[in-house]
Amino acid sequence: MSNQQWKAKWKRDDIAFHQSEINPLLPQFWPALGLTVGDTVLVPLCGKSLDMDWLLDAGYKVFGIELSNIAIQAFFAGRGLVPNRQRHGRFIRWSHGNVEIWCGDLFDLCAADLLDISAIYDCAALTALPEATRSQYVRHLGALLPSASQILLLTTESADEITAVLPLAIDSEVTSLYASRYSIELLHGNQCMKIDPEYPHEPARMLEEKVYRMRPH
Repeated sequence: MSNQQWKAKWKRDDIAFHQSEINPLLPQFWPALGLTVGDTVLVPLCGKSLDMDWLLDAGYKVFGIELSNIAIQAFFAGRGLVPNRQRHGRFIRWSHGNVEIWCGDLFDLCAADLLDISAIYDCAALTALPEATRSQYVRHLGALLPSASQILLLTTESADEITAVLPLAIDSEVTSLYASRYSIELLHGNQCMKIDPEYPHEPARMLEEKVYRMRPH
């Protein structure tokens, strides 16, 4: 969806996509990255995700990017925190302790902003973007990140009747977007009937949940 559509959803409180629990795939597969406690994790399009709480409790620093100031305010208010706020270029930087969330467009980030990033935790941020924007998103962050930064990518993909009976494989779009910069490893794949988080008001359907680890070449 577009930036305007995303912000409008938060303004209308149309946030059925927000998960009320920590994604169980995060604690299961995050250790595969082999990071060090204290490393900084970038969470793009973070909303008010509870997954950031898990990362903080595990000892990491969290750097979120979010378009909606309503979402950011809700994140801190929900934890009884009063964040510091200051302008940083085109962003408003909200921070408290080991978490900071920048309000603004991630395409306005520059390399100096991401010097300390050890990994990206992308839980449906890629698929939330319009298809035409996804390659720009991958190229932009790939060009800015430190050379050793890894990615844990979680996707939810539709599974038709044919693919539902075939072995799970790396999605062709993921390959086309990431293969030039990263070695791609499919850590997990599961087919299930559930509500698609991108279409929370539609009936449950067959979906493939996948977890990828990306390591730079």
